[in-house]
Amino acid sequence: MDIISRGIIQVWMPASVVLFIVLELLIIPSIGDKERKIRRNVVKVFVLLTTIFMILIFNEVQRAPVVYEIGNVFGMGAIFRIDMLNYVFIILTGIVWLALGIYSLEDINYVFYTLTYFAIIGTLMAGDLLSFFLFFEAMTFISYALMVYHRGDDQLEAGKVYIYMGIIGGLSILSGILMLSAYTGSFEWSPLAVQFSEMGSVKYVIAAFLIGGFGIKAGMVPFHFWMPKVYEGGPISVVALSSGILIKIGAYGIIRVISVVFSVTDSARLSSVELLWQVSRNIGAVVIWLGILTMVVGVFMALQQGNMKRMLAYHSVSQMGYMIMGIGVAGYLGFDGAMGFTGAIFHMVNHAFFKVILFMVAGLVYLRTREWNMYKLGGLWKKMPLTALLCLIAVFGITGMPGFNGFASKSVLHHAIDEAYLYGHEVFRYAELLFVIVSAGTVCSFLKFFGYIFLGDLAPEYEKIEGDHYRMNAAMGILAVFVVAIGLNPSFFFEGYLIPAARSFTFSPEFIQSYLVGLEFFGADEVVDFLGVYIIGFGMFVVGVKFHLFSLPLPKWINAERFIYKPVTVVCEKFPDFCVQQFEKRIIFGDVVIYAVLLTAILGMLIIFGI
Repeated sequence: MDIISRGIIQVWMPASVVLFIVLELLIIPSIGDKERKIRRNVVKVFVLLTTIFMILIFNEVQRAPVVYEIGNVFGMGAIFRIDMLNYVFIILTGIVWLALGIYSLEDINYVFYTLTYFAIIGTLMAGDLLSFFLFFEAMTFISYALMVYHRGDDQLEAGKVYIYMGIIGGLSILSGILMLSAYTGSFEWSPLAVQFSEMGSVKYVIAAFLIGGFGIKAGMVPFHFWMPKVYEGGPISVVALSSGILIKIGAYGIIRVISVVFSVTDSARLSSVELLWQVSRNIGAVVIWLGILTMVVGVFMALQQGNMKRMLAYHSVSQMGYMIMGIGVAGYLGFDGAMGFTGAIFHMVNHAFFKVILFMVAGLVYLRTREWNMYKLGGLWKKMPLTALLCLIAVFGITGMPGFNGFASKSVLHHAIDEAYLYGHEVFRYAELLFVIVSAGTVCSFLKFFGYIFLGDLAPEYEKIEGDHYRMNAAMGILAVFVVAIGLNPSFFFEGYLIPAARSFTFSPEFIQSYLVGLEFFGADEVVDFLGVYIIGFGMFVVGVKFHLFSLPLPKWINAERFIYKPVTVVCEKFPDFCVQQFEKRIIFGDVVIYAVLLTAILGMLIIFGI
């Protein structure tokens, strides 16, 4: 480890936390009227410096993971590690944090905002399962405090759902970690396929706990329902933060489980490979279909929404489905799963950029109009031309228009699901078909989003509203640069980061060299395919508007909340009442009896000694 890398991990990261606490407790409160502005700027400086320092160590990380171990923590030590998988998410987190810091006009609590950032960095850098879980839970609880800071009814209700689902997910992950360590004797992120091949059915129970727990955080179906409920009530900056970064940590956990825990070591590649990859293959197949189901449910529900925040929330669900599907392909194809691995990471990065812009647009539109219902808007490009342009860039990104970043990552994921069909089972041909339909549904949905908000006639009540907000537009512009830059030159990021990341894991070097190196993003077939998706999506939009299909009454039985969240809340809320009803009278009666006995004894003593 060189001196810069060592300094960043051993000195800057812990020192920044300590320095922030000192500033927050001793210096900033004594400043006076400018306290809020200074705190905002201090946060930006911390995040900016950390991001710059991380960029400086890229060459070191590319050579070998940067590892730092602290002994005697929890009796077994704590490991912090920067490798080619978590490195890009650390940089991405810094960029999104800075953009949201520029954008936000809300009185968000910058203490919790900063602590959430530190918790995410700790989660990403955690090199062992126990440290990962502790930082992961800290991230959940601190981001909950960030969400309910205003303590409005909507925020409190959103926070209640958020923390309940966070706790359920955390308990599931903890159960998987404890079972994993009990059978393997290790808390490290390490290839465990050999040990798993020797287990019985318990290996699938462990996988279910881990993937289910991380899936809750990622908004995977059937645990997706918390996202629209939370996003509708939460502050827009916190919601953008959640969609841009926090839910990605759940997907990051699934990647770690699939590509690390269930993979083989280099030394075991040549012995019984088929048997060793069996667990990964079986679990990968399930994860592919969970991803496809998440894509389908998310885009269908998004098409039914009029509220901008709920629509974007369901699209976060759908887009997470793309990533989960890619992770599933990586597990299913095992040694040859690099296309799914790189596609999932690529789309996680791209989604963060365009989806945060879309939430920022929705927040600015609401700031000017005080309206979340897109059906009541229209013609706003006349008042907000810069915002409309930035929204259009994000729309092109999320729908996969050639020349924008979403096109590149969706192309890789399309290749990945094709490979699952070609090198795996023919049933994945149907998964590929659903991939195309969902992509067309995304186009349809954002034709509706952009059209109803910015096109058409401007309503009379919005004639005198203020227009663009240049500070908020500047934050959107920073992210839009990445949408366009990656879209125009996807090979720079793909070849420079994603392929080295794939090579750092146990994927086939020959496969990577043959199919990933020199991947053609703007080939005729790829461009024609996605232009075809746009044509289908436009057709969906025309039919949906003509036959009023965007506001269908949905049956209650499809509501996953009814079967998962509500039973949990009933147990959590009713069980204490049950205990009180069952035991309160006995406790009270017991207290009365004890009180009466003591009082009688005291009175008896007074009488005896008084006499």
